[in-house]
Amino acid sequence: MAEFRKSRPLSVDELRRDVTRQLPQLDPALRVVAENVMGLASPIDLLTVNDRGEVALILLALEGENDAALLTRSLAQRAWAAVRVRDWAKLAPELELAVSAPVRVILLAPNFGAETRAAALSLRAGIVQLVRYVGVEAGSESGLLLEAIEGDNGSAPLRANSGNGAATRSPSRPLPEFRSNLSDADLGLSADG
Repeated sequence: MAEFRKSRPLSVDELRRDVTRQLPQLDPALRVVAENVMGLASPIDLLTVNDRGEVALILLALEGENDAALLTRSLAQRAWAAVRVRDWAKLAPELELAVSAPVRVILLAPNFGAETRAAALSLRAGIVQLVRYVGVEAGSESGLLLEAIEGDNGSAPLRANSGNGAATRSPSRPLPEFRSNLSDADLGLSADG
């Protein structure tokens, strides 16, 4: 049996190839319709569509890249793509794009800092999915291990919203502020999540 070991750092082309090959691990319904598409001011690594016609942009970060910048870039690319889905649906009707569905983004990086995870969790569910990856080799074979970053509350990985699209309403009265003066250490929480 071959022993697994961490692979050398991947190039963006190798990473894009491996993610495309292992896309069913992220979401079995996704299929790649375009690679390395110029977006707002930088390329979108993979443009995907699921079986319901919902668009998901996949952005990749290499080892040492800033994950917070990746999140910012993904939100800009999402806004750029959202206004183009209707045109794409006209240009490629065979894709059967759901023009009213929100565009979502899947971000892959070797790691995500606590601030990036918190910022992603603050967005509406299903908009941003964070996925940690590590390149591995076993003998002559190579691939990626993928791990979806789940919410701190142990919720399932973020998926595209399949409900009726109704937003959760906030209570009519604001909740009172709760202050315990306990630190994260007092509560057994780690600072790095």
